[in-house]
Amino acid sequence: MKSKIFAMLLLFVTSFFCGCTKTLGWSVVLWGDEENGLKDGEIVKVYVRSNITHSYIIEHPDGRGRAEIKIWQISEPEKKSKAEKTAQKYEEYTNTFASVKADGLPIRAEAANTAKQVYRLREKEIIRILYIGEGAAVTNSKGAMQGDWYRVLTNDGTQGWCFSYNLDIYNSNEGGKRQEEIAEQTKDDLSAFKKIVETRWYPQEFAELLKAKRIDPLRIKSNFGCFIDSNSGKISILTADDSLSWNFKGAKSKSGGKFLLEGADVTLFPRGEDELTVTYKEDGRPKNAHFVSLSANIDDLLSKEKKRRASEFAKIVNLSSRYESSNYGTLLFSPSGTFGWKNFSLLVPSVISENAKENGRVQIEYFLSDSLKSSYDGILTFRFSGQEKEVNFLYKLTSSGLRLEDASKANIKNNVVSSRGTSPLILFFEAKN
Repeated sequence: MKSKIFAMLLLFVTSFFCGCTKTLGWSVVLWGDEENGLKDGEIVKVYVRSNITHSYIIEHPDGRGRAEIKIWQISEPEKKSKAEKTAQKYEEYTNTFASVKADGLPIRAEAANTAKQVYRLREKEIIRILYIGEGAAVTNSKGAMQGDWYRVLTNDGTQGWCFSYNLDIYNSNEGGKRQEEIAEQTKDDLSAFKKIVETRWYPQEFAELLKAKRIDPLRIKSNFGCFIDSNSGKISILTADDSLSWNFKGAKSKSGGKFLLEGADVTLFPRGEDELTVTYKEDGRPKNAHFVSLSANIDDLLSKEKKRRASEFAKIVNLSSRYESSNYGTLLFSPSGTFGWKNFSLLVPSVISENAKENGRVQIEYFLSDSLKSSYDGILTFRFSGQEKEVNFLYKLTSSGLRLEDASKANIKNNVVSSRGTSPLILFFEAKN
């Protein structure tokens, strides 16, 4: 974690002081970096070396900014004129790789079969061929073996000499992948991207609310989610908090199963079959949005929740449509969710605004935490005509009437009432026939 933070700070500092940072020199890319768009044999300017992350900060040859690259992927920084000569040394074998045919094949410190071993290769391991050299002949029981000594590089940064008899040498500009591997990878990438596009993605919050059995119509809507249209080249995100969209030209596969939507600077990162992270920039900073696929029918769940709330409210109306309090006036409820409230002057202005009229709409919108369910039936939200701000009361229905508790100072977060307010006002209304 510390190394990642250091690398980010390193990138920021070098970018900020781009006009005055002293360079370490120039280097040749020995093993291309697909993630950063760097190719074998390119000459890059090197700014900073980090021994913590074992990396350099370099500048793209085409001026696209700076990137972090592992130390072993480039040659030692030197003057530009010398780097150009170094590049010529590697030029003949640019994009040349080899697949190892024998398990345990040694890489040696010198081009001789008696030299010290610095690495033992695995069968089918891919190594980079840097250049050909002259070395001692290699023999076996049958005599001299055919082949040459090559300076090679492994993908963990080890360099040395390897005899080619057990190497399958080939050319590739895709980080060592053969053409058939590239074709197969492209096929897999297309299939993976198609699956992302065809999956219905909902905000991750949906899964959390469903697990908690809180189907909140204010947070859950059937048209919320992440939508990717590869035909029109458009990606949209619609949630309770955001409405965003971008146009893109195509999708490029990246390491780790990610896809970059070109032209939109948006990255898709599927995590298994049921989760998707979308990374984009907001005010220049990266931001993540998380989505999930669900088997549940959202419209059915919302319909059931609407019926549940209507049923809870109906219990109040069924006991009585008229409730009276000697101090706080008379409450009238209708099955449709409208209310009348007369003579509530003692609640003005501490609870109800002086601009509020004696009518409006009332409904159940919030959820109770588990700790409050034993003491209350729910929470009623009153919206008075003439008053913009809603008025909330925790309520308990008894055999004789309705007890209301002012919830203006209650802790309500994510539409859940988690705790009561301090010294709340409590009202009791008697049910009248």
